[in-house]
Amino acid sequence: MSKRTHGEIDVAKGQASPPVKAAKSSVCEYCSNAFTSRGMGRHQKKCAKKQAHDKAAAKKTRSYKFCILNEAIHEETLSFLGNQTLTKMQMITSDRYQQCEPVLARYCCKCENDNPVIGLRCCRMCISSRTGYGNGRASKREAKHRFGVEQWAFSVLACEAHGQYDRRILEEHMVRMCGSKREWVRYLAKKDIRKKKARATRIQNRKVGAFLYSLAPGFAAFVKAANFKTKDMKVLEQCNERFVALKLEMHKRGLLLRADSAPCKAFTMDGIGSVADIVDTIAGTQI
Repeated sequence: MSKRTHGEIDVAKGQASPPVKAAKSSVCEYCSNAFTSRGMGRHQKKCAKKQAHDKAAAKKTRSYKFCILNEAIHEETLSFLGNQTLTKMQMITSDRYQQCEPVLARYCCKCENDNPVIGLRCCRMCISSRTGYGNGRASKREAKHRFGVEQWAFSVLACEAHGQYDRRILEEHMVRMCGSKREWVRYLAKKDIRKKKARATRIQNRKVGAFLYSLAPGFAAFVKAANFKTKDMKVLEQCNERFVALKLEMHKRGLLLRADSAPCKAFTMDGIGSVADIVDTIAGTQI
């Protein structure tokens, strides 16, 4: 048997082995770099351009298209919707619906039935569906503040044991008194707005009163006697400066600064005239 050389053996091995397959590659559609099929998945998890594209796509707002045949049909369709639904549609479409009252939505339960909130941020029906919360009764105080029942109505409403009132009866009474559930919500909203305005006025009056007494001695009494109604603290501070200047000059002349004096009041409150003229006028009247 003849011996084969190393070169012949290598040639024979090369002819017998199958050709090596080239790895498939693909190009990233975001950064245009080429990767193998296996590497593409790992790359797109870290690709900065893909992440930026995904963030931009997430921020895009959806466009809504409503099929509206004509305005009459559109208005008729809207009449079937509740106030809370109309409020949401108004926010989405940026339109303005005549029958929509967004201010009332904050006083309604999240059940989307335009029912007013009477406790726990829920309406009567949602509260009654919760287990372990009361027995469907309300105290007189709760009936006043949450249902809006007036004092006179308690004489005609049936009172149960321990001064409790049935919530269903209270709700029926308010709907009957207001004329509709929407009017009841509107009544509660107006009552709450008046209450908040009154509280804000009281707080503002206390702040102004404290500010007045922090100014020159006698200025708060002068403002009260002069019946000056402004709440602007900058204006009051300017009035205080004129009051101090006028009072000092009048004191030098042995005169008193009186709130019932028209020239003193006009100068102190409105800046009309000058200190010297006012003092001379007051001095002339006392000769």
